[in-house]
Amino acid sequence: MISIELDKIGFSYTGSQEAPLFSDFSLTIRAGEWVTVVGPTGAGKTTLIKLMKGLCQPQTGQVRINDGLLPRGELNNLAACVFANPENQIISPVVVEDVAFGLENEGLRSKAVRARVEEALRKVGLWEKSGDLSYHLSGGEQQRLLLAGVLALRKGCLLLDDSLCMVDGRKRDEMLRLLRRVNSSDSCTVVHTTHVLEEAVEAHRLVALETGKLLFDGSPKSFFQNERLVERLGLEVPAVASLCKSLAASGILEASSLTAVDQLVGLLTNVKRKKK
Repeated sequence: MISIELDKIGFSYTGSQEAPLFSDFSLTIRAGEWVTVVGPTGAGKTTLIKLMKGLCQPQTGQVRINDGLLPRGELNNLAACVFANPENQIISPVVVEDVAFGLENEGLRSKAVRARVEEALRKVGLWEKSGDLSYHLSGGEQQRLLLAGVLALRKGCLLLDDSLCMVDGRKRDEMLRLLRRVNSSDSCTVVHTTHVLEEAVEAHRLVALETGKLLFDGSPKSFFQNERLVERLGLEVPAVASLCKSLAASGILEASSLTAVDQLVGLLTNVKRKKK
């Protein structure tokens, strides 16, 4: 398990005439957590992921990985990272070769590489397209291909920057359930940025940013209930959370903070049984 601590970070992009994006910014990601980061465009979500990976260097403050200082200019090799645009990250023209690339760079034997590649592609539902050309895949399939690549590496931390934005609704739900299993069964730390609050339902914590400022750090349920803050950030409360609120207002449910569909179905089933 991997922990990440940003301690009093100051950061601005070279040549920028604007105020620093982050100033005296601190955030700790505990080992084994799933933290979803939300906020409007320009809030600093992508930069936050880059700081955690070591792709950006803070001008002030420190980044610590497992209580050890991440040296300036070095990457966080304990974490695997995926960004929103797959075209800039796919390396090989063939699906199976793209997933194998990172494993081969780590010196794994061919048999182990083949096994991990097949396992990862099956997890994301792309094994049947393992021999296809990667640039023939749809945008959503390309994002799932990148997810397969980082899952195959079996790192202790996944840094995902809006990495499911092109995946359609049903497949996106499947990928979120997959990430939940990876987070819980493999004790893998997950930091995941998104514009879609439905993707935050399963997270342990939700962090909300606005122009480099930390506006919220708490449970997703608490955030969904803060309608003023959600509206301020230009986000939409998940439909299931709105439904729970309406049912609670009607006296059907008592637990208005429920947000997960399976929780809602279970509770409504119990209510129905009691009425019988």
